[in-house]
Parts: sequence; structure tokens; C-alpha cells
Amino acid sequence: MKLELKDFQEDAVEQLIKKLNPAKREVAEGGDRQAVILAAPTGSGKTVITAALIEEILNGSDRFDAEPDAVFLWLSDQPVLNDQSKKRIASASTKLGNGDLVIVDADFDRETFAGGKLYFINTQKLGKDKLLTSGRGDKRTYTIWDTIANTAKTKGDRFYLIIDEAHRGTKVSRNDEANRLTVMQKFVKGSEGEIPPIDLILGVSATPQRFQQLIDGQANRTPRKCEVNPLDVRASGLLKDRIMVFHPNEAFPTDTTMLRAAVQQWRAMGEEWRTYTQAQGLPEVQPALIIQVQDGSSEALSRTDLNEVIATIEKETGPLNPLEIAHCFEHDAPITAHGVLIRKIDPSRIQEETGIRFVLFKMALTTGWDCPRAEVMMSFRTAQDDTLIAQLIGRMVRTPLARRIEGSEILNSVSLYLPHYDSEGLTRVVNHLKQGDPMELPPTDIEDGANLVTFKRDKGMDAAFEALTDLPTYRVERVRKVSNTRRLMALSRLLTTMHQVDMTAWDASKKLVIDTLDAERARLKKDDPNFDAKVNGSGEITLNAVIVEQGTWKEIHGQTVTVPLDEKNIDDLFNRAGQRLGEGLHLDYWQTHYDEDEADEMPSRSRLELFLVLQDEKAWKTLEQACGARCEALLKANKAAIKKLSTAEQEDYNKAQEVAKDPEALAFLPPAEIMLAVDAKDSAYRAYAHHLYIDITGHFVAPLNSWEHAVIEAEIAREDVVGWLRNIERKPWALALPYEIGGEVRPMYPDFLVVRRDGAGLVVDILEPHSPALADSYAKAKGLAQFAAKHAMQFGRIELIRLDGNEIKRLDLIDVESRKRVLAVSDNAGLDLVFGVAG
Repeated sequence: MKLELKDFQEDAVEQLIKKLNPAKREVAEGGDRQAVILAAPTGSGKTVITAALIEEILNGSDRFDAEPDAVFLWLSDQPVLNDQSKKRIASASTKLGNGDLVIVDADFDRETFAGGKLYFINTQKLGKDKLLTSGRGDKRTYTIWDTIANTAKTKGDRFYLIIDEAHRGTKVSRNDEANRLTVMQKFVKGSEGEIPPIDLILGVSATPQRFQQLIDGQANRTPRKCEVNPLDVRASGLLKDRIMVFHPNEAFPTDTTMLRAAVQQWRAMGEEWRTYTQAQGLPEVQPALIIQVQDGSSEALSRTDLNEVIATIEKETGPLNPLEIAHCFEHDAPITAHGVLIRKIDPSRIQEETGIRFVLFKMALTTGWDCPRAEVMMSFRTAQDDTLIAQLIGRMVRTPLARRIEGSEILNSVSLYLPHYDSEGLTRVVNHLKQGDPMELPPTDIEDGANLVTFKRDKGMDAAFEALTDLPTYRVERVRKVSNTRRLMALSRLLTTMHQVDMTAWDASKKLVIDTLDAERARLKKDDPNFDAKVNGSGEITLNAVIVEQGTWKEIHGQTVTVPLDEKNIDDLFNRAGQRLGEGLHLDYWQTHYDEDEADEMPSRSRLELFLVLQDEKAWKTLEQACGARCEALLKANKAAIKKLSTAEQEDYNKAQEVAKDPEALAFLPPAEIMLAVDAKDSAYRAYAHHLYIDITGHFVAPLNSWEHAVIEAEIAREDVVGWLRNIERKPWALALPYEIGGEVRPMYPDFLVVRRDGAGLVVDILEPHSPALADSYAKAKGLAQFAAKHAMQFGRIELIRLDGNEIKRLDLIDVESRKRVLAVSDNAGLDLVFGVAG
């Protein structure tokens, strides 16, 4: 693939392959027909997941035998969805170019579909009165039903029907829906005189129930479901973290004031994006303001005053250029409002036409609409439209760069303005977003915009921020691991090609891999008498079934694979070695030994030897150990240079570390600002001094509990304290460390980071006021002790704290004896005893 899949997308492809293998066996052996269902939530990149699956089917891998002549037929509702899917796959896939992606038009006429290609068709082209389905004659040799039936017969389990149920509009007429179901049922159940039931179907849907409706009632079809967890999608950074909802109050009493506020927010987002993209050296992101107006009447296009809308926008922006605004009304011609010509645009083109800053629409932005840069929405709809608004906002939460923006909360948010919603109506929208089907509505935090406060860096605390930067932190969320070999090459590419930090890293790392493989080949030739026999033998070889999954060697005991040694199979084995190594290293290995092969009676010797070396567990582990050590050495040698890179570039190195099989510490990066909900009417929210992030009054406001309040007040009173940071739980930037309970590794977020003067410099302390009431209290204490054992030299204090009446009891885990006592506990009672001894 041209793009790097997110962890959950890799997992989904793996699940699909595991479901497909038995499904194909069943079909090949004449058993039940099969339906494999990909159930993935809105915004998860279902098209990308499916494209990666198709690539693996065509190319083959450790877990799937290559099918270069397989045929794929993609069935959706509408032509615009076919066009969108084709564009997305072409932009994502290295295997499928435009010549391999074919939209079936009215003049399509073939006996069978060609192998190795993906065809797109939609139900609107398959009615009885359509050219594709009309009878044979002078202008047509084969109807589309002939082509499908012939392909199904000749290809068998290598013909894949992909039914795209994910991208459908919410407003579908009864006639269109009836036609859609009729056509799709033909593929599922067959249609006499047209096509047989298709044996192998892949359903792609946000809700599996929708696809289940299609296959219900067919007793001889086995469904196999693969589900993507919505929380994994959010954790990946593909979706915004927060939706900020604004409704009428004293600050925004009218439609006009709210629209002006929305335009101001849009402009602020644009400025934030300019600042960020310029600092990171990235192309500029142009946010769009989406304005939903009311329906029309016989007298007007909309009951919303469009002249006033445009006039209000221009009060904030100055005169609008007609290229900056468009509409998506059912009216197909340009319209004029307040003297501005507003052109018509198809919703599917809003994202790519980056010059468009403002879009007017009514209802029709659900089908075919995917616009990550639509970051602010103003709706003039009434309080009865909360379901529709929730569905629309669900399509606005995709992140423009397909990743979370490190250090910026505003750029990880979208804003929704609802002037016709009172607090009760707002509650309905929020509840719909929070309690609706998480597969269709994103699992994103919903906040009342009026309560959100932005705390920015205190400009007098630069030295304190410097002390915090680069502290060790961990990412404990479920992360898909990769081999050290792949990790080394990814890291080397960053150092050499991407950031020009170490111009020798790439070539030196390749040489390390090839030299290690050569050494292991020499060892096997010496120690394993069967090695040369397998290479030199004629006919076939028998191999143990081995896979490398997330970088970990797995041999499937009791299973062997017999492979005839012809040139095609040797090529397949060589390519499989390439997939195991990654980064085209198999080709580099072959090139290194090319002259030897030319002089050899067996020109494919080095290719087969490489595969056999990678079938040996000891060889794989030796390679992994060498590459892991090289990763550590490169990071250590280039640490100072990496720290000088932009925050986005530094995050690339964090990602290279977090995918390690064994947890590795990453570099802590304090955010640019912190956004928090503050209820000014709640007395639990108190203002604190000396925080590193402050509001316009110079304070930090938070609802600290009695323990936390007592501890931080004591710290603020110390003369050597420069400043402190509330380490907010589960914020993407928060300092985290792993702890284990019940065999599961979870993240822990110590409450406070305190920066103090120590001699001529600054040190950072970790303070954790620790409640004994929580069931996992002892486990977290042990996790903090283990963290201290690894990283004590980088902190001044690492304190586990309890409040005993008015007395603050502290265990400094920098101290070896204190640490040993905590590491020895096995329950909360044991931890109580440690505090008693320490006290």
C-alpha cells in the first residue's frame, strides 16, 4: 500500500484473511456459500482496509496463497460512490493502478471479467430497462449477467463479490430502496435465467445488521463476521477527539451573532492550521465552514435569509470571492445572495476543491460526502432535527491529516453551532451522539462550547518546558507490533531520507541485515546437513508451516507444506521472504549475490537460500536481536539531532519506538495548549498559581480532590518550585507508564509533574497522591516502582503519596529500599504495610 495502515486496519485485514481461508475451503469443496462481513464504524477507512485485503489476495503472503488472477466486483448504490471508491483505492494501492480499476459502463461487453482487476458497478445500472442487462443483439454479445455468471463459473472461489453497504445516504426513496434490494438479492440468492448465487461475498458495512438483511433466509450461506472496535478507530487519530457544541446564551443571543462566532472560529482554525503546517513544513490545510439552512418554499430557495447569511459572513471576512463559496442545494444552477454568485458543487468534490471556504446545504450532505477539512458547522435547522444533525456531524470528525495533531487540542476538535437549540434540544443532540450506535456515530467527546477554557503555555516558563521535553513516557494502548528488522529500516529511512539527520543510517542498516543473513546462512550450511540438500534437491521440498505475526516467530507444529521446486514457486517463496523482511530487503540480498548466482549451475540459489534461512527460528531471532540493538544505537547517537526537529517529525520517531515488541520509552512532548471544560458555578473548580498552562487571568482552574489539593498546595509553597503540570488522564499528550493487573497491561497517569530548581539547573518530580480505596492501587504502585527502576536518573523525586489526616506521607521510589518494598507487595493490604513502615 502507498499509505501506512493504522494498527486497527492491519488487524482488520488479518481478521479478514483468517475468515476468508476457511470460507474459500468450504466453497472449493462444494460446501455452503460464504459471506464474510467487515463491520467497521464511520471514519475507519473501510475502503482502505478492503484495498489492502485485495492486495494481499493478489500478492499472497505467509498467511494467504497468492491469487494473481482473482477477480473482484464492487457493488454499491450509486455511480458517485463507485467513482469515490475507485479514486480512494487508486490513491492508496501500489498493486491496483487505474488500468486495474474498471468502472462498468453501459457499453461494457465481455464474456468474463479479466483476472487481477477490480470492477465497479452500481445497482442503478442493473435494472431491467438498462443497457447492461438488455438482450443480446447486433450491439451486444454478452449481457452483464452473462459476464458475471461466466466469471463465477470459471473462477469459483477466486471470484469475490464486494457489496458496499457502508456508504449509503439516509434519505433514500422507497422505489430506489426496493430496486437496490431486488438487485442485490439477485447476487445473494441468484436469479433464474440471469445469474447463480455468488459463492463468496464480502460485505462492507458500518452496521452488520444492514448486510445481514441481505443474506437472511438463505440457509446454505455461512456468515463470518469481522468487527472493528470504534474505540480503536478513535485511538488511531483518524477521528477528532472532541466536538464543541455552541447554543444560544448571553454571549450568542441571535442567529447572526452565532453565525459571526462560527466564522470567527473558522478563521481561528485557519490561523492555527497555518501556524502548525508552516512550523512542520507541511502543505497548508484549508478548513471549511459548512452552513446548513432551512428547507425552501414555493416563494424561496430556503426559509433562512440567504442574503443575511452572506452579509454576516462578509462582516467578518470582507467581500467574498465567488470561488470561495458554493452550495449543494437540489437547485442545479448557480444562485445569487447579497450580490455574491454562489455556484453549485457536488458534495463529493468539496474536499478536493480547497479554494472553497464556505458551503451552503440543506439535507443532502450524507451520501458521497467525506470532507475532513469541514471543521466548523452552523445549522439553522430547528430543534426537531437532532438525529439528522448527529449523522452529519458524524461525517465531520475525520482528521484532515489522517492523524492526531500532536500538542494541539483545537486542531483535534470540530465546532457545531446550533442557534435554534435551547439547552434541552442541545441535550438531545449530545445524547444522540453519545448514546447512538457507535458504528455509525463516532466515539468522540462532546463538550458544551461555552464551558471550554483554553490554557496556554506560560511564556515565563520556557526553561520549565525545556526540562519536561524528552522525559520518558510510554504508549500503553493496544499497538500493533512489528519486527525489529522492519522497525530498523523505518527508523533508518527517517534518519537518512526524510530528515537528513544521519546520511549513513540507511545503507549501514541494510548492510547489517544482509551481513547477518549471510552469517546465518553460513551457520546453517555448517550445522544443518539438510540445508544444502533442500537447495540442491530436485523436484520438491517439504517445509514446516511458519508465520511471523507482529514481528513474532510462530511455527505451526504438526503442519508441513510441500512445494514443487519450479521457477514460479521459487519466485513465490522469494517474495514471501520479502514480505517477512519488508522494505525490499530480499531484492537487496539477491542483488548482493547476483554474480554468484550467474556463475552457479542453479541461478535461483540465493533466492531459495534466503527463504530457507528465514524458515529457521534461530536465524530469525539472531536477525531480530541485531536489528533491535542497532535501533537503540541509532536513537542514542542521534538523540540531540532528533530533539531539534519539528514536533511532527519527533512524533515519527516515537511511532518507530512504540511498535517495538518490548515496550520502549518515548519522548514526552508537552502540548501547545490544554482545553478543559470548566464549570464556573461549581465550587469544586479552584484557581491555582504557578501552573505551566494558564488562562487569561494567569491561573489554572481544576476540580482537584482533597488529596490532590493538599499535595499541590504544599508544593506551590516550596521556594525551589518553578512550576507544575496537572498530568490529565488519557489526554493524548499525557505522561503515561505501564502497570499490570490480572495479566493485562494498562496505562497509568501520575497526577503531577513538578519542576524544581536543583543547584544550577532544573529537575522534574513525579508526584502521585494515591488512594488505597481502588482495587488496582497496589498494581499501579508497582508499575510506578518499575518505572522508577528504569528511569530514576531522569527525575528528582518519584513519590507515591498518601494523606493520613493532615499528614502527607511520601514514599520516594528513587530510593532503592523503598522501591524494593513496593515491588514486593501483592495486594492493597501489603501496600498499607509499606506506608506504615515508611511512616
